[in-house]
Amino acid sequence: MDGWLITAAVLSLAAAVFCGYRYIKLKKEVIEFSEKLEESLDFIIAGKQPQEGKQTDTLFAKLNEKLTRIWHIFELKGQANLAEKMQLQELVSDISHQCRIPLSNQNIYLDILKGEVSQGEKDDAVKSLENQTIRLQFLMESMIKLSRLETGIIQIKKEEKDLTDTIRRAVSGVVPFAEKKNIALSMTRNSSVCIRHDVKWTMEAVMNLLDNAVKYTSKNGRVEISIQVREIFAEICVSDNGKGIMQERQAQIFKRFYREPEVHAQEGIGVGLYLTRKIIEMQDGYIEVASRPGEGAAFHIYLPRQ
Repeated sequence: MDGWLITAAVLSLAAAVFCGYRYIKLKKEVIEFSEKLEESLDFIIAGKQPQEGKQTDTLFAKLNEKLTRIWHIFELKGQANLAEKMQLQELVSDISHQCRIPLSNQNIYLDILKGEVSQGEKDDAVKSLENQTIRLQFLMESMIKLSRLETGIIQIKKEEKDLTDTIRRAVSGVVPFAEKKNIALSMTRNSSVCIRHDVKWTMEAVMNLLDNAVKYTSKNGRVEISIQVREIFAEICVSDNGKGIMQERQAQIFKRFYREPEVHAQEGIGVGLYLTRKIIEMQDGYIEVASRPGEGAAFHIYLPRQ
């Protein structure tokens, strides 16, 4: 009987020692885990990547990997936010520059009108004031459209309408500008191409292409518009014999605020093609460009027929 008591006592003591050892070891592991976790969090707070652990099969190593992935996500978002901020700064600078010129010109023409001038000089000043006002209006309208697109206010409303009529209305909007440069506008079309599309915004998208084509085509040039019915898509093509676009820039021209270096002296803030692409994509279509420097450009819009 005494032997059993002694054995039980020894076993109890051994169990107590073992539990005490496990408790001390677990406490140490918890403290080490907390210290490592705090160190990784300090790295993230400081904007640095957490250091990789030597072991890869531990709980901390798995958690540290997740923290590293979170750091990468924050890093990418930070870079994106910085890029957006820089783009916004460039936009504000560009708009400020674009507005400063017509505003300065308006003040000059107003001073002319305030003085004693002939009727001919007065008429010229009034005409110039009108042109500068139109330029400012264009800048403001572009910014409003961009804001509506960015905030999701633009709502596409598709209806079964004649696409040919939509394009014809877009063409009529650029006729006066084409006539000023003696640019020949021609349109090849089917008698009727009825598909579901948003008339207002499709017309806006095509007008942006036509406006660019007229703007960047020299005097006495040509701009051609065609509509063709494909098996799945209706294709709208706007082509010109203007300056063309370098191959390496063709992927960038549809980006927001992008403008080619050699056209910065001309009016615009680089949102036309961006708006066009977004409008077409919102109708489940897509746009492509084919161009070579000095040989003009051809923009192809594809809208689904069904």
